[in-house]
Amino acid sequence: MLKRWMMTAVLAVALIMLIGITQVYAEKSVSEGEKLEQMMNTAGAAIEQVDRLVLKWQGQGTGDAQEIAGLLADGLQLQKPELVRQTGHDVYRSELKASNEGVGILVNVVVTGSAEYYTIIQLSGNEETDRSVYFALHEQVERLLKGVGIKATWNFSVQGTGEEAAVGIENHNNAPVQAGTAVRHIEGALSDKLKLSAVERYEDDSTTSVSYVVPELSLAVNSGSHQLNMQLAVHQDDVLGTNRVTLGFPVITIEY
Repeated sequence: MLKRWMMTAVLAVALIMLIGITQVYAEKSVSEGEKLEQMMNTAGAAIEQVDRLVLKWQGQGTGDAQEIAGLLADGLQLQKPELVRQTGHDVYRSELKASNEGVGILVNVVVTGSAEYYTIIQLSGNEETDRSVYFALHEQVERLLKGVGIKATWNFSVQGTGEEAAVGIENHNNAPVQAGTAVRHIEGALSDKLKLSAVERYEDDSTTSVSYVVPELSLAVNSGSHQLNMQLAVHQDDVLGTNRVTLGFPVITIEY
């Protein structure tokens, strides 16, 4: 268990850095909101009960980190950023906590060098979040980042509960099905709409994670010789009797 969480933490940091410097592209001329809606609909076919929606815009820039943090916070109607210390870096941070239907907003501008910074804007929500507000805010962030001159990319993760009924598996002893079995059934459900090509896979006693090339999806990230579009992870929870399902576009950037 400890090994899995250590590996997850390392991968999450590496992937965040990778996405920050890799161009995410769209072959179709669609808005950011339409891209997000496509991914949310894809997740809806795999997850019965959504617990978390996490969208992250990330980009590097040069200039005064405090000034850019203030501009971003003001543009999103947040409080003036506070200076905090995280992982050895000065970070200008402003946050609005998610409410029942309201979207949570987090602005982090990390000082990475002399007149250099790294920006993360995170939008969070859950099953009760007003999706139209979420979509509109996503497009607002895009315009705001462009307006202040930050070239940024975004990724999206959805996490929730995958019960046996959700993946069409009969289970009479109230124990969660094996993660690998759940992954195969979710792949079957998604294959009705998407052409999935599995290219990377990780498994341990309770978790299965698979990364895919999916031509229909509009976000991609380079990973070796592939351009990944989606990552699926299922974690078996014997205590709760459920499977936690996480989908990431193009990869998962939250713990699973």
